[in-house]
Amino acid sequence: MTEPQTLSAYFTYCKLQKNLDNKTLKAYQIDLKQFVDFYPKPTTVTRTDMELYIEHLMERYKASTVKRKIAALKAYYHYLVYEEILEHSPFEKIQLHIRQEILLPRTIDRPILGAIFSAAYRELSTAHSKVARRETIRNIAVLELLFASGIRVSELCTITCDNLNLDSQVVLIRGKGSKERKIYLASAPVVRALKKYLQVRVPRVADEPFFFLNRDGNRLSEQSVRRIINRYTDLSNQPGHYTPHMFRHSFATYLWDACGDVYEVKEILGHSSIKTTERYVHASFERQKKVLSAMHPRATLKFTY
Repeated sequence: MTEPQTLSAYFTYCKLQKNLDNKTLKAYQIDLKQFVDFYPKPTTVTRTDMELYIEHLMERYKASTVKRKIAALKAYYHYLVYEEILEHSPFEKIQLHIRQEILLPRTIDRPILGAIFSAAYRELSTAHSKVARRETIRNIAVLELLFASGIRVSELCTITCDNLNLDSQVVLIRGKGSKERKIYLASAPVVRALKKYLQVRVPRVADEPFFFLNRDGNRLSEQSVRRIINRYTDLSNQPGHYTPHMFRHSFATYLWDACGDVYEVKEILGHSSIKTTERYVHASFERQKKVLSAMHPRATLKFTY
């Protein structure tokens, strides 16, 4: 096979046999295209060539990006060896020590979250048309579920009616790599908001499976969820830009603060690695340092000697 044919066969393998989701597959394609632009014949690349390419990446990208790109390349060369296209991978005997910075998750302060929710509920109380009222009810349900479950925006947009059991207060989430997890909706206002939306939900066709719909009765898009958050951020006159993923980070950080069990948080968020979840421990510690520095009781202890 030619080099392009080999790459094409690999992407087919990733999609059909490794069952990678579209976002991961697209990232692999971008990273491998970049590599092929640098070395047009990947099957002839030596260990020295690969070391030069890694140096090239490290000069241009942050550590987390370099690690992702290298992981994509390692997977590709593993495939080439597995298919007996190559006898050895150029990664053999390469020892990598990439020190990755700890990026603390960006959260939304509770007062700002409260202001965003207040703006949405105020809008509902002043909605004058049936369409505006239905749309606001949906928007509230979206905000409530985002913060109540910590789900990814992609997961929220692909929830189906069958995934929700509001009587049992359980939502079934299909996450990355088609992994499933169940989340208990412990908050009564959240369940109430979802039930209220279900009463006014109008699908384009009778068998439309997705729970959250746009005004045309089709599946709500991820971009629409971002616009919903922006809308109520603006209406509440809050400075800054807030994203669906910041709702996830906020949920996780506040949950960790409350329960202190990183494994429980990991399962609820659907992380495949405990290292990902441990970022919230670091974030909580950073907040702890600020609180203790500003309000430590020792600072108010006065005595003479």
